[in-house]
Amino acid sequence: MGEGVGRGSAERVALSVGLSVVAQYEDGVPALGSLDPLDEAPAHAASVSEALVRFGYTETWQPDEAADLGETVRKAVRSTSTRVLVVHIVAHGQLAEAGERQLHVVASDGTTLDDPVSSWISLLESDPKKPRPLTLFILDLCHSGAAATLSWHQQMQVGERRAWVIAASGREDKAFGYRLSRATAMVLGHYLDGTLAVDSSYEHIPLQTVAHEIAREVAKLSETEGFAQRVEVSRVPFTARIDDLPFFPNPGYAGQHSLLAEVDAGIASMLDEAFDPQHFMLRGASAEPLERGDSGHGYFRGRNTEVRALTAWFNGRGPGFRLVTGKPGVGKSALLGVLVCAAHPLLRNATQGLWMSLPTKPGRNERLAVVHARRRDLAQITTSLARQMRAAETEHPAESWDAQSLLELARATPDTPYTLVIDALDEAERPEDITQALLMPLTQAALTDNSGIRLLVGTRSDSRFATLTRLADGTGGLLDLNHAQPQDIYDSLQQYVGDLLTGDPGYSALEAAQSAAALAEGIAARLTGVNAPSQDADGTAPLEWGEFLAAGLYLRHVLTLPTEYNPALARELGLAAPTQLPELLELDLVGRADQPHLRPVLAALAHAEGRGMPERALAHIAPAFTRPESSDSPLPPDSVREVLEQARFYLRRDIDVDGTTLYRLFHEGLAERLRAEPYGPHGQEQA
Repeated sequence: MGEGVGRGSAERVALSVGLSVVAQYEDGVPALGSLDPLDEAPAHAASVSEALVRFGYTETWQPDEAADLGETVRKAVRSTSTRVLVVHIVAHGQLAEAGERQLHVVASDGTTLDDPVSSWISLLESDPKKPRPLTLFILDLCHSGAAATLSWHQQMQVGERRAWVIAASGREDKAFGYRLSRATAMVLGHYLDGTLAVDSSYEHIPLQTVAHEIAREVAKLSETEGFAQRVEVSRVPFTARIDDLPFFPNPGYAGQHSLLAEVDAGIASMLDEAFDPQHFMLRGASAEPLERGDSGHGYFRGRNTEVRALTAWFNGRGPGFRLVTGKPGVGKSALLGVLVCAAHPLLRNATQGLWMSLPTKPGRNERLAVVHARRRDLAQITTSLARQMRAAETEHPAESWDAQSLLELARATPDTPYTLVIDALDEAERPEDITQALLMPLTQAALTDNSGIRLLVGTRSDSRFATLTRLADGTGGLLDLNHAQPQDIYDSLQQYVGDLLTGDPGYSALEAAQSAAALAEGIAARLTGVNAPSQDADGTAPLEWGEFLAAGLYLRHVLTLPTEYNPALARELGLAAPTQLPELLELDLVGRADQPHLRPVLAALAHAEGRGMPERALAHIAPAFTRPESSDSPLPPDSVREVLEQARFYLRRDIDVDGTTLYRLFHEGLAERLRAEPYGPHGQEQA
């Protein structure tokens, strides 16, 4: 059976029952109207039971108890020692012919049990003061949807429910071919062997995700075998979250070890989805290239002039509108991220390690609304701002939120202006429309007295935002990070790379201290032209990407090489840093000939929309970016996960509402390059 993944298995009990019935014959043939004997029911119950045991359940059902099924279930749901219970029944089900026409299980002798299934659910729910196990009924019965849609049960608060149902069919429908049991055993097996997975931050597989996968398999069986069958489940309000139901421990659970996991567990649920706190924390940490973005330690260095200017702005001084702009990777999101973490009341304490070293720090701002605009449209942005500005449902406009209604919302409580921060405008859906319909009116209002708002926008330098740029420049609110002095960047880069090297076992050793300093200085010299050999200085302007991101990308490569203990050679290694995006990307990818799926997977993720792409879709899309003679079959799940592990540096990870992990590239500049050259430089395919 394999080793169970659950903890505290004595508290988990499984009751998995398959009831055959005695066949009725007339003249040697089955009697007209007689029940199918369901000869395979015990075997299908056993297959589900085996999977449940591997999830840490103790099996309690014995075949000789068949005549006492009703009493066995009643005893199980009244148990004070069982914390989690699964009751799986594969048998005939019948609706009572009169009264409330409740669902009954058909016993082996062909008669219905006296207890309707609803009475078992009632035992669990009738008295909240009595200890009862959290119970999942998996009912492979005809008409079993009757137990999933009890009207009184649906009226209970979701958080108070102790009974949950996955039913094989609707109330008036038949179940066929043991499909629910077959699908349940298959799906649970797929989670155990890794074919299916939810994000490693989830301690338990969400019940709705398991039910969705079971329903998908039942639908496939219906298409193949005929006779339509649709799974029915316990119904909950669409606003309810039931992610934490502990029926199925996640085999891939990795625990809560990082800053992001800590915030995800306790704080992120209170933040608006379009805020995307991970974006601001990861960028504020400034260490994604070395995969240290979730360590809780901040590596943001330099930009002291800009930090002081924006800190004063966050604290209420200066023009009402500010625009932070610059080339890709120049550090716009890092600058905004570290300041947002410091200013936001729900992130401030949890992220002190990211912003404590800033030369000046913004105060905690209780009226701060933040949006990461990447792949979000006008309605999503305005709705998110309104929610964060504590708009009541009764205040929602007839159509949708717009600039005017947001301003009215802000002016309704005029004591302190709302601070609105919108990052990655250039990566939004139809950013010109957002600029014209939302940001221009908000900007004009923010530049007047008593508007109730202050507005900060981050975006790449782009002609589409020329009007915003002129307004910011004309009122002293433009912060163009491209215009930083090379000497300042050179000094900050040395400190940044030096600090990153202290986390490396080789370069942090005493005997490598001088080499680490020389390597950091060489990288800074190469990327800024300051103190670089004349031929290198001539080749550094203009740098396609921001210097800090380029330094991190190159340092990632350097740390795969043996530690260089000779300071002169270490400086030469630093001076060899590529200055163009294709070179930086290829430096890593070209050397991975033993990983043929890496580039196709990255090229596929370059086309990810919204919050990202799940593994299941990625497995089908990645083959489109392999050599023409390669197979177009989907990548096996193990191969997809292996590549995602190899490529983790390049990835941003998010979690869908069903617990599925979503992936996308961590920087839009990478996505643009891979969309332009998915097979490698000059359209050459990998050998």
